[in-house]
Amino acid sequence: MTTSARSARPGAVVAFSAVLAAACVIPDAGIEVEDEFLNPGAVRIVEPTPITPRADDDCDERTSLRACPNIPDTLPSGLIRPAQPLCICPSGERNPFGAGFDLFVEDPDVDDENNPKDEILGALLLDIPLDAEDPRDFLAYPNLLLPDEPARRYRAADVPTIERPDPHLKSWPLAPLGDLDLCNDNGGDPVGDGLHELRLIVTDRPWYRPAMLDASGEPVYDENGEVMFHDPVFGMPDLRAGATYDTATYVFRCYDPSLGTLPEGIECNCES
Repeated sequence: MTTSARSARPGAVVAFSAVLAAACVIPDAGIEVEDEFLNPGAVRIVEPTPITPRADDDCDERTSLRACPNIPDTLPSGLIRPAQPLCICPSGERNPFGAGFDLFVEDPDVDDENNPKDEILGALLLDIPLDAEDPRDFLAYPNLLLPDEPARRYRAADVPTIERPDPHLKSWPLAPLGDLDLCNDNGGDPVGDGLHELRLIVTDRPWYRPAMLDASGEPVYDENGEVMFHDPVFGMPDLRAGATYDTATYVFRCYDPSLGTLPEGIECNCES
C-alpha cells in the first residue's frame, strides 16, 4: 500500500520537496543573453523566385499589388547560359554577354529606430579550391565588386512585401554603366580557357583580421595595451566576432579561339 503526500509525515514531505527542487530543470523562457557579439539575424543572398500565373492571380485578389512581390530581375546563380559563347578575345576586344545587374542581400537586424543595423560586405572569388588557405589569392573582378564596399540600401517601395516585415534589401550594382564581360575583364585581365566557378560570399560583420603574433606566438600589443591586427582577409567571414555569411555560385565557360576549343560552327562575338 502506498502513502499519499497528504498523509505522509511533515518531515518526509519537506525532504521530498527538497529532492524535487534539486532535480528540477529551470525553464529558460524569458532569459536573454547579452553579448557584444550578439547577432540574432543572418544575412542572406536573395534571388528572384519564379512565380506562376495562378500565384500572381492569388496575390492580385488579396492585395493591391496586382502580382506577387519579387525582387527586380537579376542573374540567378548556377550555370550561365548566354545566347552566344563567351570568348577570350584579342587584346583590346570584348565579348559581353549581357548588361550589368544587381546582387541583392537582406539582413533582419535593426536598431531601435527600425533601421538596418548591420553593414553588409561582399567579395567575388574565382576558382577557389576547397583547400585554399587564403581567399585573397582568389579575389576576382574588383571592377565589379570591391570587398570593402558595403551594399547600398534598396528602396523598400521598390520591393513591397505581403505579411512580412520590410526585408531591408540591399544591393551592389555590377557593371551598371555597361555590358558584363567575364572572360576579358577580370579587373582588366582575361581569364583562362575552360569552365570557371565564380563564388559570391557576403557577411554582416567586417572581414576577419588575424592578430599579430611575436616570435613566441604571443599577441603583439600597441602603446595603449590593445592587441594589434593584420589587414582584413577579404573573403573570410569573422566567425569569432559573431558574423553570419551566405554564398552563391555561378559557373561559366570561356573559349579561347586560338586554342581551337570553340565548337564547330559557332563564332565568337568579340567587339572592339
